[in-house]
Amino acid sequence: MALGLLLLAASSLAATPPPRGTRVNPPSNIRTASTHAKRRMIDFGRIPRREAMGTGLALSGALGMRVARGDEIMKYREITNAQWREKLTPEQYFILRERGTERPFSSPLYKEKRKGTFYCAGCKTPLFDSKAKFDSGTGWPSFYDALPGVKVKGGGLATLLGLSGDELECRTCGGHLGDRFNDGILWSTPTGLRYCIDGYALKFESVE
Repeated sequence: MALGLLLLAASSLAATPPPRGTRVNPPSNIRTASTHAKRRMIDFGRIPRREAMGTGLALSGALGMRVARGDEIMKYREITNAQWREKLTPEQYFILRERGTERPFSSPLYKEKRKGTFYCAGCKTPLFDSKAKFDSGTGWPSFYDALPGVKVKGGGLATLLGLSGDELECRTCGGHLGDRFNDGILWSTPTGLRYCIDGYALKFESVE
């Protein structure tokens, strides 16, 4: 009987909650909300912050480059015809600004075979790599691929003549460069394209 009373008293004490304000440490195998929050702060605070800074810097740099590029384009697009005439030779002005076409075999760059880069004669934007140049026998410098400075505008003289070609212009100054045709297969070009360019619209810088 006495043993039963002792057991009953012990169970009653165990079931009695501690006074309010008393700190109770949970068992070590139980993760509390505060512990979980601390782990989340470590996982999603410090490391992502570093990554976010890197991403922010990359986006900021890309935006800055686009703004600078836009300013450069606007600078050339605001040049008047009179200013272009002073800046360019008569042959360059006729092709770049009046969208003319030079006589075949008239450009010194037609036979250029050195390694280097072909730039726009109006604004020096890189247009073609010498690796993409090939001898088409047409009388105009020909390439099978272009650098990002070349813009495919569409239409142009090729379309007027009933040919499947697109007009090309400099992406920076808008100068006319020539036409692009899809007949590169005749010369077994890797892209199947032929960029037929007026040599006087270009300037060449050799790396040899």
